[in-house]
Amino acid sequence: MKIAIAGCGIAGTAAGYLLAQQGHEVTIFEQAQRCGPIGAGILVQPIGQAVLKSLGIYDEIYQQSAQLNCIEALKHSGKRLIRLEYQRLRTGLYGLGVHRGLLFNSLLELAKQGGVEVREDARIATYHLSDSGVSLELDSNEHTESFDFMIATDGARSALRIASGIRHHTTEYAYGALWATGTCSSIEDRLFQVVEGTKRLVGILPIGNQECSFFWGLTAAQLESFKQSGLDVWKDEVLKLCPQGEELVTRINSFEELTFTTYRSVSMQSWFADRIIFLGDAAHPTSPHLGQGANFALEDAWVFSECLKQETNFSVACLHYESLRRKKIRFYQQITSWLTPFFQSDGFVKGWGRDITLPVMSQIPILRQQMLKTLCGFKTGWLKSQIGEE
Repeated sequence: MKIAIAGCGIAGTAAGYLLAQQGHEVTIFEQAQRCGPIGAGILVQPIGQAVLKSLGIYDEIYQQSAQLNCIEALKHSGKRLIRLEYQRLRTGLYGLGVHRGLLFNSLLELAKQGGVEVREDARIATYHLSDSGVSLELDSNEHTESFDFMIATDGARSALRIASGIRHHTTEYAYGALWATGTCSSIEDRLFQVVEGTKRLVGILPIGNQECSFFWGLTAAQLESFKQSGLDVWKDEVLKLCPQGEELVTRINSFEELTFTTYRSVSMQSWFADRIIFLGDAAHPTSPHLGQGANFALEDAWVFSECLKQETNFSVACLHYESLRRKKIRFYQQITSWLTPFFQSDGFVKGWGRDITLPVMSQIPILRQQMLKTLCGFKTGWLKSQIGEE
């Protein structure tokens, strides 16, 4: 079959390669003038690592990344809020701090080597259905040839959701994050975060080669206030909360060196319509507090390709895909929606409650086990989980 993919990100490149390996003719349409990664470091959980192993690129990613044994969060007082060690769930488990550019370039090269055509500077404005297939209309007013179906992997702000006619609900989060990448040797083996109430959150994610991704949660209005006050005022506030980031933060010379990212959650009634399916953040974006975005993008691509391998009828394959993914994705969307205000919101009650209950909950074996299964990406619903093979 001829397949079009909108968006050359993690989900798009992974899906493109997997479908090309099945003998399909795949073209990826990317809106940027040149394909490249957007964002900083990412945390690849065991569920995402399993897909990388299946794709054959895990070893090269692992060698240039940081093995993370736990996630740890402290309160601004220095007292521990939570520490979750992967091996408390099963020996041999760990997270992987990965530079987004490394993962993206590996996937893009894999897709190209697999025969996927990549068209850059080709943003899809809408699409048109016919009895024989689907054709794409680009921003340049160009109309493409007909494809059997298309896959939308154009991110959290997908322009194709409205075009598809699928009902969906969007929640915009007030808090986003400032991101930077640089040298930081103080944290090497864990995702490290510090919180003060629900209005201040800072984190350090090792990503290999003595580099870390640094993030600071704030609203757009707070960012503008810091810009008015000056960079040094912001640095002082950051380092007062998280002195572990000094090596990285002191080397930042302007706000232009930082990337500000906002987040949204989208719930779609269905992930597919006539000749189109949505995968990754285009289908189910959430806030980043559980760090599952890249992992679910990889897993979506793998599961859909397997469904299409088993059933060549597009609609039947999509129905099978939804039956396999719906409960898991709904669980993670619900738990993230519930969790986010306890880490990033106005007021103080939620932060106070979190500081009291979370340290206790994480020490209760059955609750700690559920937390770790959720972190690893193993949960498939509120009452079910599936731990992969070692």
